[in-house]
Amino acid sequence: MNARDQIFKVLKGRKKENFPLPEIKSISAFQKFDLVEKFKVEFESVGGIFVGSKFEKVFDDVSKIINDEKIDKIFIENFGNELDNLFKNLPAKRIMTQPHSVKQIAEIDASITGCDFLIAETGTIVLKHTSNRFKSGALLPRVHIVIANEGQILGTLEEIFYQIDEKFDSLLFITGPSRTADIEKVIVKGVHGPQKVYLILT
Repeated sequence: MNARDQIFKVLKGRKKENFPLPEIKSISAFQKFDLVEKFKVEFESVGGIFVGSKFEKVFDDVSKIINDEKIDKIFIENFGNELDNLFKNLPAKRIMTQPHSVKQIAEIDASITGCDFLIAETGTIVLKHTSNRFKSGALLPRVHIVIANEGQILGTLEEIFYQIDEKFDSLLFITGPSRTADIEKVIVKGVHGPQKVYLILT
């Protein structure tokens, strides 16, 4: 048995231990009435496009984005409410509502998803990755449209871990459109993800 096999044998023989996370209390530095404006300012500062709306106007707001961005193919997450039926009538040539292969998602122009939390301090969108959410739908299309409500806004990152009490695979943090400055220190958007991120807040 070589050294590598010995190491794996030791690791496999260890018992899995679940260590409880320390208790984290809400430490928001912002009052509730400041959260929306704080999120808007921070989200726009990192290149996000903020759209203040009402639930009954969401269809019109999304339709306008689709027309403005010349979007033909869309992936739509299951929202579990009346938006599911409304979005079937969006002005697009192709609407995908069920997760398929990553290759198919990569050919989509835009995705429409919900989110789980918004962080006011950094303008960040947070999505829990579970079996019901196709993570590639938020990462591969050139435009990502997120539908959220004011009740999902938290002040800081720490507060998320105070709120979460159910199981999930991972957390996806989105702070503005994808960007990199690896090439000659010139910022390029859309290299590792969407070129544009819209947040429609109801």
